[in-house]
Amino acid sequence: MEDELRELRELVTQLKADNERLRQEQVPAAVPGPSNISIPVSDPPLIDAGPSSTERFVFVPRDRRCPKFSGRSGVDINEWVEEAEACMRLRHLSSADQAFFLFDHLEGEAREEIRYRPQSEREDPKRVIQVLRDLYGCTKSYVALQESFFSRRQQEGETLVEFSLALMSLLEKVKGQSPHGMPNAETLLRDQFVENVNDCTLRRELKQFVRRQPTATLVDARGEALRWEREGMPGGARGRSQSVPSAYGIQYGVQGNRSVSSGAKSEMTELRDMLLKQQQQLNQLAQSMTLLQNCSSKLPPHKVNPVICRRCRQPGHFARNCDGERIPVRAPSAYIDSAVTRREQSSSSQPSEN
Repeated sequence: MEDELRELRELVTQLKADNERLRQEQVPAAVPGPSNISIPVSDPPLIDAGPSSTERFVFVPRDRRCPKFSGRSGVDINEWVEEAEACMRLRHLSSADQAFFLFDHLEGEAREEIRYRPQSEREDPKRVIQVLRDLYGCTKSYVALQESFFSRRQQEGETLVEFSLALMSLLEKVKGQSPHGMPNAETLLRDQFVENVNDCTLRRELKQFVRRQPTATLVDARGEALRWEREGMPGGARGRSQSVPSAYGIQYGVQGNRSVSSGAKSEMTELRDMLLKQQQQLNQLAQSMTLLQNCSSKLPPHKVNPVICRRCRQPGHFARNCDGERIPVRAPSAYIDSAVTRREQSSSSQPSEN
């Protein structure tokens, strides 16, 4: 215990000495530049330190990490270009330094593509970005991208947020192919979301919302849809907005707590009864199959008589496939004796009749 206390006292003494040395050192004042910033930081209070404390300036470089682009795998070309341009603006790089920065953040196939380009293209950052866009950008035409956007529907199991983000991504690709081809892009995006949600009741609510607020955007419509999901059912929210299968006939009331109608309840009860009956029939069939299998296993094996050839009287083959010698058929002796007896009786009875 005493050794620990002694070590602690020595550590406190050393910290005091380091603190005094740091206070006596003069920190050169630096002007904040594009690559660093100055932050005034006060010394943390030390043990047994005096009430007065001086301020120090710590220079933290403003660095933004840029991901590397390798080609068709990994980050998308548009996302990488946007991030790279932001990093270059932050660093205030010259044109040559920008080209070197882009090349330094390439790897794999993309790096080799720029490496073997002419020097005039390698040293031009705009040309480097254009080459990468032409090689790894979207290859679909403007019409095909439009068709993908207008045919997009909310898929089974897809949430409203996922559906809206998919529409935003498709519209961004369309605008990338023709920036001025869709002047009413925000309205089209909102209407595409409203018209293609799965839940028919939610679709009707969103249409009413758009009629009340014609200037609403996709974000506003999505917020209304999410609010409708959270408040649509008593005691919680729906898992996701989906159309209810028509076979069940479930309909929610417009007023009150949106309880399930009595007709839907009766239909659900009938379906449940039918499923129970089918399950009982399946159980009976399974039991019958088990009994049949047990009975067949208990029966003695059936003895099959071997095949006897009618030509050579040998087992194992038929007469049509026999090449052996034909053996005449001999009647049994008892059969021959009975035939002779009947012939004698018939011959002795004929003279008596005459």
